[in-house]
Amino acid sequence: MNSRLSKADILNRFRACCQKLGKTPGTDLFCKTTGVNTNDVRYYWPKFSDLVKEGGAIPQERSEKIPEDELFGEYAKVCLHLKKIPTLPELLITTRELRTRTHQSVLTRRFGGSLIETDRNFRAWLEKQSGKLRQILDFPGWGRKNPFTKKEKLSVASVVNYSFHPYLPACLQYLDILAKGEMPSNEDSTQSVPVLFERRCADAFRCLGFEIENLGQGKGRTADFLASAHRERFALIVDAKVRKEGYTLGTEDRKFLEYAVNHGRNLQSKGIDKIYLIIVATSFRERDLQQLMAYLVDSPIRSVDLITPSALIRIVEESIRERHSFSLAQIDKLFFGNKIINA
Repeated sequence: MNSRLSKADILNRFRACCQKLGKTPGTDLFCKTTGVNTNDVRYYWPKFSDLVKEGGAIPQERSEKIPEDELFGEYAKVCLHLKKIPTLPELLITTRELRTRTHQSVLTRRFGGSLIETDRNFRAWLEKQSGKLRQILDFPGWGRKNPFTKKEKLSVASVVNYSFHPYLPACLQYLDILAKGEMPSNEDSTQSVPVLFERRCADAFRCLGFEIENLGQGKGRTADFLASAHRERFALIVDAKVRKEGYTLGTEDRKFLEYAVNHGRNLQSKGIDKIYLIIVATSFRERDLQQLMAYLVDSPIRSVDLITPSALIRIVEESIRERHSFSLAQIDKLFFGNKIINA
C-alpha cells in the first residue's frame, strides 16, 4: 500500500503550487499538478477551502461576485501599501500578504485579460474618489510597457505542462521556462532573462554543493561562472544559453577554446585536476558536440557536456532527496565522457 502523505507535506506542496501558478488552484488542478491524492486531502480537511485557508491562500472566487467598488477598494489598498502601482510579481506577493481579493486572475478576467486595461479602469474609478485615495493618481507605475498579454501569457501557458518538483527550491522550478526566453510570473519582469537564467543555473550548481565564482554575463570572453569542487579536485566551466529553439554551436567554438585555456590554467593553478566544459540550453545537436570535442582536444578540458535545464532540475532534485548518500563525486562520474544529458 502507498503510505499517506503527511499534513505538513501536503501544505508544503500546496504553497509551492500557489507560488508556481501565481494563483490559488482548485482541487483538480492542485491534485493533478502535485500528485497529491484527493483522499489524502479529505483525510485532513473536510473541504478543500480549509486546506487553502490553512495554507495561507485565499479561496477562489468568481470575479462577478465582487462589486467593482469593493474590488478597486482592495486594489487601492495594495497600491497604498506599496506606494506605487504594483508590478505583477508585487501584486502576487502583496495580495497574499494583505489577503485582498486582487488576484491577477480576478483582475484580468474582469478587465479584458490585461493589467493595462485594469489600470485604465482603476484610474477612472480613482478620479471619482476623494480623500487619500486620490494620491494614488500620482504614484509611479502607471505607464506599464508590458500588458498582461504575450510575455505573461507565455508563462501561464507554460504552466499547463510543467512537472511539480517537491524537493526543488522555488527559484529553480521555472528553470526550463527561463531557458526558452520566457519570464516566469514569480520573477521580477524588469530583469534580463539571459542574466536571470545564468544566475539560476549558478543557483542549481550551488545547490549541488559547488563553490560558485560568477564571472559576469556578457563581460568579455569569459564563461558565465565556474563551479568548483575543491575536495574532489574537479571544476566546471559553465555557459548558460537562452534559446527558444535549442542551441547551435555556430562560430562559438573559438570562444569555448579561450574559456578552456584561460579558465583551465587558472583552475589548474589552484590544484584542480579535472576540468569540464558545461553548456546549459533547451536542446542540442550531436554534431555540435562532436565538433566541440574535436576543437578542444588539446585543451585542459577533460570532457564536454551539453545539459538541458530539465536534466539539471532532475539532478538537483535527486541530490536533495538523496542527500544522505549524495556526493559531488557522483557528478564527476556523470560528466565524464563527452555527452548530451537530457532529462
